Formats: sequence, C-alpha cells, structure tokens
Amino acid sequence: MKYIKFKNSKKISLKKFLKEKSISMRAYQELIKGGIFVNDEPTFKNISLKEGDTIKIFIEDENLDYKPIEGDLKIVYEDDNLLVVNKPSGLTVNSNNQVSLANYLAYYFKENNIKAKIRLISRLDMNTSGLMMVAKNKYAQAYYQKQLEENKITKKYLAYIKGELNIDKLYKIRLAYDESSKSYRENNDGKEAITYFKSIEVGGKYSIIECDIKTGKTHQIRASLSNLKYPIIGDLLYGSEYQFERFLLHSYYLQFIEFLSQESIILEDFHDFKPFLIKL
Repeated sequence: MKYIKFKNSKKISLKKFLKEKSISMRAYQELIKGGIFVNDEPTFKNISLKEGDTIKIFIEDENLDYKPIEGDLKIVYEDDNLLVVNKPSGLTVNSNNQVSLANYLAYYFKENNIKAKIRLISRLDMNTSGLMMVAKNKYAQAYYQKQLEENKITKKYLAYIKGELNIDKLYKIRLAYDESSKSYRENNDGKEAITYFKSIEVGGKYSIIECDIKTGKTHQIRASLSNLKYPIIGDLLYGSEYQFERFLLHSYYLQFIEFLSQESIILEDFHDFKPFLIKL
C-alpha cells in the first residue's frame, strides 16, 4: 500500500499539522481511527509533534473512473502526488460520450500502476490548450484545490487578439451566464472576475496579451477581452470575426507550492504556441 510521508518542522499538534496540509476534519477522523503513523508507530489520538517527526498517511488503492484510451499525453511535471500535462486544443477534459483527456490519463495511470481516480485540479475549455494539474490522491487534490481557492497558484495564459492593444492593468468585471447567447456577459449581479492583462507583443494586425488570472471564473479571459472589444482570435462565441481551427488561448505558466516539500515549482510550456503562425 502506498503512503504519503510528511516531515514536521515545528512544535504543533497532529490535528493542526494535518489541517495545514488541507486534511479535512472528516478525513482526519477516518485516518485516526485506522491509525496515523508517527515515527513509524501507529497513533490513534491527537498528540504533540516535535521538530523532525515523520507522519505517514496510507492511501488505499482505487479503481479507475474513466475508460483507459491510449492517446498523446504530454507530461510537463510529475511527482508521487501530482501530474501536470499540456492539454492540446480540440480535446475535451472529461466530457461524456467523447474521447477526452481523462481517458488518456486513465490509460497512463493503468500503464504506470497508479491505482487512483482521475482528479482534475483545474480545467480548460476544449479549444484552449495548455497546462493542467491532476492529483493522484484525494489528499493532494484537497491541498491543491485549497491553494487555488486562496489564490496561491499562479496561472498565466497567452491570448492573440486582433489589432493593437497596449494594456498593463488589473481588469475587474462582474460576469453572469446569459442563457440566450450561451456565454458569460457583464452583469452587476454576476460574480467578480479579476485578470491582470499585459501586452507582450503589439503588431499591426494582432497583439499577444498575457493574462494572469486572479479568480477562477468560467470563461473569464474570453469574456473580459470581449468586453474590452478585443475578442480572442477564433473565439466565435465571444465575437471574433475569424473562422479558425481553434481560438488562440494557451495556458503557458504555472507556479505552485509543492504538497510535501513546500518548494516553489515554476513551469512554462508554450507547446509551439508562441509565435503562432496566423494570417489575418
């Protein structure tokens, strides 16, 4: 059976230590019943930890929850608890009745004896390419999702837009789903979406914009740029006039604090996106 091994660095109770690792109270109670190993000895109650103590949490094997299908899976980063992949454009994340990234991940898990469900930390639209995080167990999933909620994971995108746009600003907008257009539109009663936009390259026919998202709202980059009157090239839903095989949005940058070591991990992968050959 596999396990997660932590090393404590300060005086703290076992319960508080695990809470800081995003272990929920319910999960803690389940773990303590079966015994949490501290310095390789089972512990069935909350105890005080000392600097240098090791804590082990055992992980039960799980069955795959998606059909394994072999596909082109580009892995950018991997450790015992996390996988970061570069999703291509045109591939859904986990849609029913379609071959998806989840199917490719299931095949990889099967071939590499990773006995776990597919746990997606972040998602991308079908026609958006780029970096995505996938947890290998429920404890890592809880940790990274909390990091996302607390805005401790930096995610940056590149977007191609028509025309010249010189921008370097924090853009805030309230967005709500509009049933008639099947898209997200500005609405005072909507949820706030915050993005830092910065021009990377400004040309005569198009500009490349870096989009640093500060909130994780659906379609926030696409809707925000459309509201600024600069829709992403190829994004017909949000007003682009160009028919393209995809819309030109790519998640190229990730920065996060690793689950066990607490080290800062920085990943960049352009996947041939920049420069992108376009003819307008």
